[in-house]
Amino acid sequence: MKISWRKVMVIAWLAVGWGCGGICADVPLDNNLVALFSDIHVNPDPNVRHQRDGLTRCVREVLACNPRPANVLFYGDLSIDHGETNDYRVLRALVKPLEEAGIAWHVCFGNHDRRAAFFSVFPDRRSAVVAITNRLVSVIPTPHADFILLDSCLEGPVYGAIDDAQREWLRATLASSRKPVFVGAHHPIRETKVADLLVGCGHCAGYIYGHNHVWRPQREQDVETLGLPSTGHWGDIGYVLVSIDADAATFTLHQFDYYAPRPAAKPEDAKPEWQERTRKNDGLQWRVPLRP
Repeated sequence: MKISWRKVMVIAWLAVGWGCGGICADVPLDNNLVALFSDIHVNPDPNVRHQRDGLTRCVREVLACNPRPANVLFYGDLSIDHGETNDYRVLRALVKPLEEAGIAWHVCFGNHDRRAAFFSVFPDRRSAVVAITNRLVSVIPTPHADFILLDSCLEGPVYGAIDDAQREWLRATLASSRKPVFVGAHHPIRETKVADLLVGCGHCAGYIYGHNHVWRPQREQDVETLGLPSTGHWGDIGYVLVSIDADAATFTLHQFDYYAPRPAAKPEDAKPEWQERTRKNDGLQWRVPLRP
């Protein structure tokens, strides 16, 4: 279904108005707080709204924090399917409340994203493209730990990978780092194959990824890893708030739903096992020590 640009923006602005009205007051930002979003899958279809509603709720909850996180990191699959320009136009409207609150947001690409379409809507984001790799990567510093976002998108296959040039960039970046580092990408570590670099780094605190839509802290290939929920597509639905101090980074899951492949038409129709998973998961934590 082809949707006009004007209709796309109406849909997006209605979502923003519904989700964030009246809560964008002046609130301090905390550089020791970071919010993690993943698998946004923004859908411009006016008849399918749960993806937009999910992201809007996550944004609303971040804006309700006092203080607010200074940074929000998006771990890929921003687009619903094939990285259409209209998907990113809707995303632009949905993240506007973050920008208006002074919160910086950063993205990496997943298998459903397309670079040309994204950059046509967000041309200022080209500054994060590393010349040697021609990929969108970011280093987000915080007072006690840094976050690195890698680009594992192959623009076609569902699986992801990090090419040799990006591996060398990561190796050099880790070697020059003087703080604990959380490395991440949309795809899990078994696909990006960076475990050897992280184990050999010495101060890598963990690896963070999306793709699977499931909250999953575990140890893989001698690296502590964390799988993130989706903000609203399917699976565990919610976001993660990270609180960092000199001793540790504490990742807290804020889960407000679970469904597959789509939400129940009415709250009372939600499966009991979905409701129970949400109840058990909400508030779970992954605590990573930052001192030896």
